[in-house]
Amino acid sequence: MSCNAQIKLENKFCNKTIKNWGFNINYKWVQGFLFEGSPQFTGFIPTYDMVDAQINYRIPKWYTTFKVGATNLFNNKRAQTYGGPEIGRLGYVSIVFEFDKI
Repeated sequence: MSCNAQIKLENKFCNKTIKNWGFNINYKWVQGFLFEGSPQFTGFIPTYDMVDAQINYRIPKWYTTFKVGATNLFNNKRAQTYGGPEIGRLGYVSIVFEFDKI
């Protein structure tokens, strides 16, 4: 199950309009399951959940969007395959340039 919320922010703050900001928050819940690999890698993966988040800022005259975010924001380390490594947080920075707008 996955929930996704996106809201465009254009609010007044000290008589100034806040434009070109956005964010995304995603909650993931995975029910426990039996992972069946080779005989030595067959076992139960317990239920886990995690939160991903991102904030972005767009500069229209540059046709560019800057994004900063993290998957597994709270560093909830979980193995997604039996016998596999535990996966933690992954942070990222992204710059998107719209070549088709030039």
